Amino acid sequence: MRAATTALAGPLVRAARAVVADVEQVLKPEDLTFDQWLVLDALATDSGLAMAELAERTATPGPTLTRLVDRLVTNALLYREVDPADRRKVLVHLSRRGQNAHRRIAPRVAAVERELLTGLRSGAGLLDSLNDLAEGRP
Repeated sequence: MRAATTALAGPLVRAARAVVADVEQVLKPEDLTFDQWLVLDALATDSGLAMAELAERTATPGPTLTRLVDRLVTNALLYREVDPADRRKVLVHLSRRGQNAHRRIAPRVAAVERELLTGLRSGAGLLDSLNDLAEGRP
């Protein structure tokens, strides 16, 4: 008989993977991965982010983020420029094509997320709690 458990990690990881799988169903026809979507979405909110800022917002390690950005630049969804205030930094921006892609895809991703939240017992309260947990807030 299985002992009762209050473990958070297992169910949380499985839930995250389920969310990613559902969102990727929207992204696949657009030839995007979930991680690439996170980059596009972060830059749609704040274009002109340095790689370190982008890594923090997407929770993506530096080398992985570099590969993601390289692919998105190759596909003309992003472009890079040297930071005029600090020439040692490179800023990443959504291109016009990237902006159009984000505008087209974001409502479909939001619909998937709304549908998933609707099925949860605590809905928005749970989402707020998960965001607090992710940000290190009690």
